[in-house]
Amino acid sequence: MHDAIESSGATVSDERSGLTAEEKSVSVPSDRVQAPLPVEKVIQESGPNDFSASKFLQSQDDVGIQLLCNAAAALDLDVQYHGNLIFEVFDEHRRFVFRQNAPENSAVYAYCAREKHIAKKIMAIQGVPVPPGNLFRDYESALEFFKQSGVMVTVKPADGAAGHGVTSRVSTESEFSKAWGIAINESREVIVEQHIFGEDIRILVVAGKAEAAYVRVPASVIGDGQNSIRELVAEKNAVRKRNPSLRIDPITRFDLLERCGLSLDYVPEDGETVQLTSVANASAGGETVQIFDYLDREVLEIAERAAKCFPGLLQVGVDLIYLSPEQWREGLPRGYIIEVNSNPAISDAVFPSYGRPIDVPDKLVSHMFSEAYTTLSRSSPTGGIALAESYCYERYDRIFGKGSARQIALIKQAAYGLNLQVEQVADGLYRLVGENSSCLFHHGTPDRLRMISRKITRNSEWMASLMPSNTEVPPKDVSTLKHYRLLVVGGKLVSALQIQLKPGRSGGVRREVGDLVHPSIQGVLQQTLASLFDPPLVGIDFDAEDLSSDLSSQPWKVKDAVCNPNLSWHHFPSAGAGRNVARALVASVFDDLNCSSVPKTCERFVIRGDVQGVGFRRWLKLIAILHAVSGWVRNQREEGQPILEAVVEGTPAAINRLYTLCHRGPRSARVEVIERSVQSCSGRSEFAVIG
Repeated sequence: MHDAIESSGATVSDERSGLTAEEKSVSVPSDRVQAPLPVEKVIQESGPNDFSASKFLQSQDDVGIQLLCNAAAALDLDVQYHGNLIFEVFDEHRRFVFRQNAPENSAVYAYCAREKHIAKKIMAIQGVPVPPGNLFRDYESALEFFKQSGVMVTVKPADGAAGHGVTSRVSTESEFSKAWGIAINESREVIVEQHIFGEDIRILVVAGKAEAAYVRVPASVIGDGQNSIRELVAEKNAVRKRNPSLRIDPITRFDLLERCGLSLDYVPEDGETVQLTSVANASAGGETVQIFDYLDREVLEIAERAAKCFPGLLQVGVDLIYLSPEQWREGLPRGYIIEVNSNPAISDAVFPSYGRPIDVPDKLVSHMFSEAYTTLSRSSPTGGIALAESYCYERYDRIFGKGSARQIALIKQAAYGLNLQVEQVADGLYRLVGENSSCLFHHGTPDRLRMISRKITRNSEWMASLMPSNTEVPPKDVSTLKHYRLLVVGGKLVSALQIQLKPGRSGGVRREVGDLVHPSIQGVLQQTLASLFDPPLVGIDFDAEDLSSDLSSQPWKVKDAVCNPNLSWHHFPSAGAGRNVARALVASVFDDLNCSSVPKTCERFVIRGDVQGVGFRRWLKLIAILHAVSGWVRNQREEGQPILEAVVEGTPAAINRLYTLCHRGPRSARVEVIERSVQSCSGRSEFAVIG
């Protein structure tokens, strides 16, 4: 099995290293060329940077975090550490949370950046040049793709970072087999993509603007005719120890050396350069050469366009291959985006091997506390009560599927019920689009969820140290406490379930008790949300004697919290009326949405073709329910021909989607044409099959 990845840009190959015949025939105007990057010039003029006097060489802490905290202190900002690479920077007006180098990262967009095939697809759709390639799970399909491509390829894990599992310049079947083994050991899925010849550049983009760029030169040594590669590597590693950013990443990888049939005991001739690795990551022994001042604006714009594809990431490390002058032709981009990193190593820009340092931490912190960024700062959680409206499709719970598919179906139904468009991006990844804004969802998680909130809720020890309880009133008997699941959306309680476990019954009984919740729950919610950095959606496991009584006078404890709670529990409880929490969630992420005046329309469909006796009516009813559409459908005959007649009532977005789906219909149907006409809305609340 393999899935194609959409990509843009022309092919840049000939055999396994050159150009296509079409590109060879293109003449290059004298005023439109691809200039070589001045890497050697910077190296010669700068010489190796000497950071031996830096205080960061003696530090045992994360260098990037220290740089960010120093930048904050220089701006008279306060810093609070939370451990596990988590810290906050704040003043009297604003407060921002960092996880290592990443500030306020969206968990959904961080996921998209980490999953390389999804990142490439997102960028390709928006016209960002990425290398052609496919995603594979089995070796045989990948090998066949490699053989048929006729080009040198790069093999890398779909989910990975820091160059782990990546092998470039693969040109033979034996090399491909070894590269596949390395990549599949890191990820269940592997990307095989065309290798792009050129310079590997990391461009750091902060708030949509490129602020630093450095070429990453693969680990190599230059022979002196006397010392072996092993000895030359030891000398290089001694130099790396004097660089705060490179000191913990010595040269230990030699995959390209092995492929060339050389050993560490080989003695290179005087002046002979021997490349050791096929990847250029600094963590794999590469060196960094700052060339930001020399880059063409067109190259920086490519990186900025790539970063713009991930709006939930304030700081992005964009890896770009700058096409070599011999490869570039008119009509090709200046470079191709290889991947993006949501938590880039910003210390590499501050401590480059060669070239001038650029203080990216200062640029990042300064921007976050500028007037331009004030609207994105977090507000204090309100912890109020705003119960979701009743859900009217409880008896159709089976049509929504199971597991994550059910979560997705409920959210999409809510979106169509609010007249939002739904765009499928990848498996489990979809975008809801309104008139003025949009929101990307991964399963049931909106892109507003911060990475830090998810990290906390997945760490049981961390959670146990944070969750509040009423220590002033200890329980006499823990077994007397009742167990509840509180669902909080946008800081508001939208549903509460009492969960009663019964012997022999899976999952127990879940009773909706939202109407009984005492107002004192607001204090509990405020404490919990603040501890989790205010997630937009959270399910809270809560123990108390009685949720309907004042909590200040009884024992209670928040036992756990999850940022991807099971919404269907609240739509389809075992007892009590279900609540449309998916609608509450969707409405909460669209600030400009007026839920009280959602437009509705009614249309009559006349569907012609093989549409009777194929289960079309039942299929249409289920599809209508999934799109929050009411109405009816029946079989008819018109001029002796069987037709299907339906009247559908819902939002314009839902009706248009239904019209599109009806052209396909159920598996056995064959639709020839659909006639649609506008009808008057009647306020129907259900969908019926007539006859």
